[in-house]
Amino acid sequence: MTPPEALARLWTTPDPEDLVALQRLLLRAESDPIQRLAAQRGLEVAGEFHTYLSELRSKLGAREYSHVASLMDIGAVGAVALENVVEPGSRKALQILLGALSESLMVLASRQYVRAWGLELRPLAARAAWYLRAELWRLSQAAQPDLPADRRIDLIESLLSPAVDETTPSDAQHALIGRLFQIVLTLHVSDALAAGPDRAERGSGAGATPQPSG
Repeated sequence: MTPPEALARLWTTPDPEDLVALQRLLLRAESDPIQRLAAQRGLEVAGEFHTYLSELRSKLGAREYSHVASLMDIGAVGAVALENVVEPGSRKALQILLGALSESLMVLASRQYVRAWGLELRPLAARAAWYLRAELWRLSQAAQPDLPADRRIDLIESLLSPAVDETTPSDAQHALIGRLFQIVLTLHVSDALAAGPDRAERGSGAGATPQPSG
């Protein structure tokens, strides 16, 4: 499976097995000294996403899990970025994607869904949000180190707030968490698996990763 194929599956209805395929690609990238750091960070995020999806599926069952996974479909916005996500120059596509993410999350959170699974899934979302908050902070800090800390955390909370709001329907809440994982993982994968003459100059890619738009 090629990197675009692996990412395409994660952009539509992500499954833990899709992350296993992506893990294999990242492990190979880790052997390259230039790609190592970005690959290691990608592996960490992929592992967290795999754990999250596996636990969600085990708690919901196959049918309900498929419903939530279908809500994680980024659709046309994701396709725009995916066309060039592993090629040099993909930063512009990813910035477009991140710019649309906040609005996408709010639209999903505002929709009315009939499914509700009670409070047992709230801790799963809270743990995922804890991890994503720190990861988004690192990505933002690498991309724009001069951004004031208060402004940085406000931007991050604007992305996370619908996912941790207790008034957000359960299925939408977990779809929102999944979308954030998709974004963060794609940023790292694009750095770890990109190829081209500018790879050496970009180094690990951490500094080239754009921050959440805001």
